[in-house]
Amino acid sequence: MLNYLIRVQLPDRPGALGAVASRIGSVGADVVSIDILQRSGGIVVDELGVVLAGDHLIKLLRDEILEVDGVSIESMRPVDGALPDRYAELLDVATELFLQTSSGRLADHLVVRVRQSLDAAFAVVLDCASHRVIASDGTLPDRDELSAVARRAVAPESASAGSGGVAAASGSGGAPVTVSAAMVHADLVLVVGRSDPALRAREMQWVSTMAQLADHGWRELA
Repeated sequence: MLNYLIRVQLPDRPGALGAVASRIGSVGADVVSIDILQRSGGIVVDELGVVLAGDHLIKLLRDEILEVDGVSIESMRPVDGALPDRYAELLDVATELFLQTSSGRLADHLVVRVRQSLDAAFAVVLDCASHRVIASDGTLPDRDELSAVARRAVAPESASAGSGGVAAASGSGGAPVTVSAAMVHADLVLVVGRSDPALRAREMQWVSTMAQLADHGWRELA
């Protein structure tokens, strides 16, 4: 048995998700998890955790899903091991962050776990004032691009009442879409980049939550 994450766009109407699930079931696959990643403009983006009997069924599964009126597929990704449980993962990461014994170790742990959890191209913590790299994981874009997205995260229109803001920017020429979230007490910003599939609203909020948890841990270690 193989695990897949299948991200679909579907009309925000009753029965649309049920029709997709029925098509998945028609090829002998099971939908074991559903994450609603974004809802706007009459469109819902859902990520379905699917257990499939084998790779030979992938094309048939794709064709069946696309038979549902108004549905498109953003991505179909195999998953090594168990399918992710975002709620349990959030608790695990929060616990691990609060167990760190220095601010440096906390920042290092934060970028590694955030990048792994989102299967991102990179994750980096920057100093808000100088944009100096405090900790990073993955291949970073150029300094100017990082500085620009860091500034957006701490701009007044992005910040939210002392809890840090979240801002997004589209890459060019296949470059990753970047999401940044301020760590207001530490005067740092967490920046995450991923090209495919695009980072969606719920994932952006997840980045913001991780930044807030790390910010609290940083303050306790100060």
